[in-house]
Amino acid sequence: MTRLRADLCLLLTAFIWGLAFIAQKTGMEGLGPFGFSGVRFALSVLVVLPLALRERQRMQAVPMTGKQCRHAIVLGVVFFLAVVSQQAGMLTTSVSNAGFLTGLYVIFVPAFAWILFRRPPALVIWPSCLVALAGVWLLSGMSLGGLVRGDWLAMLSAVLFGAQVALVGFLVQETRRPFTLALVQYAVCGVVGTGAALLFEGLDFAGIENNLVQILYAGLISGGIAYTLQIVAQQYTPPSHAAIIMLLEAPFAALAGVLIMGDRLGPLGLAGCGLIFAAALLAESGAFIIRKKRAV
Repeated sequence: MTRLRADLCLLLTAFIWGLAFIAQKTGMEGLGPFGFSGVRFALSVLVVLPLALRERQRMQAVPMTGKQCRHAIVLGVVFFLAVVSQQAGMLTTSVSNAGFLTGLYVIFVPAFAWILFRRPPALVIWPSCLVALAGVWLLSGMSLGGLVRGDWLAMLSAVLFGAQVALVGFLVQETRRPFTLALVQYAVCGVVGTGAALLFEGLDFAGIENNLVQILYAGLISGGIAYTLQIVAQQYTPPSHAAIIMLLEAPFAALAGVLIMGDRLGPLGLAGCGLIFAAALLAESGAFIIRKKRAV
């Protein structure tokens, strides 16, 4: 895959994810966050399983090590926690807020790369964090009391998605098994989510039937296709550049929220979203430019 094609795949991923916020917001009639996430990614397993089996056959001469397998499971657990946090947040926050607050994950990608892989972030990260916090402050109406529970959960998912993106960038380069990593992510979400739903929420076919269209979109398209495209494309595009493109899910989500859900953002909300978007771009583009200069 060429760099241009990888970037186009990430752009398509951002567009699919932006629209997925609508499915996640409207798809829990009779379903809880665990149930929606579990059924959704059980469908995603069906999409990627043939590709993972073919990849396993192709890479049979180079088996994954025990350490790589453990890292892949850790990736799956982090992904599950991120997905469920985001899904639970959709119960009480708007599509627009969820899109932009989840977009904060690009601030955390360099931080986790430093913590996990000893790659210190560029100095531009710290002012970016301050700009992002200012954006959250405006989005909340200049009061932390203005943030509802769903907003906090969306921010928690941003932290977890930051760890997931950092882990994907490391593991996909180390294993060269994008479809296997995708399968592990989906399988963990499907098994743990469905099991937790049966224990804590209750799960029946009526709830699945009531939300079938949303589950199909979130599971087959957003999960099976978009998340797999992310992992595949990150083999060919630098993480910082990839994060900038994937960040476009935030304006896509906001636009979908306004056009489909009737969301409205006042002047403070618009300014807050703009600052969050600017912070993410500053963090990732600044780090990317610095690395390019060092490479030269």
